[in-house]
Amino acid sequence: MIWIEMSKDEVHGGGEWGFTKCLWSPAYKIVGDTRRIWAYWDCLMRVKEGDIILHLRGDANSKFIGHSIAETDGFSTTLRPPDPGPNWSYADTFYRVNLKNFEPFNQAIELRTLFTQKENQLMYYFNVNKAKSSDEKKLLFYVIQNENLRRQNGAYLSEVDSELYNILFSNSINTSVRERLVIDHSNTYESQRTLPIRIGQSNFSKNVRDNFNYICCFPNCEVTDSSFLIGAHIARWSDNSESRGDTSNGLCLCLFHDKAFEIGLFTIDDNLSVSIDIERLSYYHSPINQIIESNGQAIKDSKILINNKYLRHHWARIGYRP
Repeated sequence: MIWIEMSKDEVHGGGEWGFTKCLWSPAYKIVGDTRRIWAYWDCLMRVKEGDIILHLRGDANSKFIGHSIAETDGFSTTLRPPDPGPNWSYADTFYRVNLKNFEPFNQAIELRTLFTQKENQLMYYFNVNKAKSSDEKKLLFYVIQNENLRRQNGAYLSEVDSELYNILFSNSINTSVRERLVIDHSNTYESQRTLPIRIGQSNFSKNVRDNFNYICCFPNCEVTDSSFLIGAHIARWSDNSESRGDTSNGLCLCLFHDKAFEIGLFTIDDNLSVSIDIERLSYYHSPINQIIESNGQAIKDSKILINNKYLRHHWARIGYRP
């Protein structure tokens, strides 16, 4: 699935909630004294890991500046952005999607240029969509006002099917955009620019596994085969350039527990003990949900201690605080 994030806010929450690091919104609007849902915010809960997010940035002169990949499914959290702004500070619950692999486009694409070049096609698409039943109708990022195309006010996250995608990005000017999206989404791209990073990541993984004596650090897990062990970052590789090679920013985990840590089924607290997100785990069945048995137990010892500052990055990213 492809989505369009339309953001005018320069701060966009700040920190780990910043622009291109995640999608987020309040879970509800306040109208008078009543909580109301807003469909464009509810879209966040429909995002799935691996979906493509196109970033439309700016106000009067909006531009498509790049794209990211959804690192997680959409989820609800009571953690708050560092700077939600005056319009959203009322909320006590937020929707969030973690992002990864932001890639800027070589040439930003002006929305007003697309509206000019694709006016007839976009108007036709809009009117066809408008005539559909409520179950089939898609939430769009634009509207027709006074016979002109305009951004839809408040359309933070909207859907893009293959037809709309081809209308927007089918001309030769945007060929590089189309190719990049296809390549990145299939996970087959390797470049000279990323190769040194991958080598550095391999060295980090080796150091982290050695730090835990080549055994999964999750309590009661006895996996020691290096083919099934990962030196996993606590604070993400993509978001924390200064900590990429820091061994104290890593956990040695088997494939199963690495995935559970990555999607936020558990984290590590300040005492270096496992803390399970029981609400999120409730969506999973045996044997995955059996990790609950290790809740509160300490991870295995390491030669270099985990730096607690990195744990806070993980809590913010998964939307769960132990």
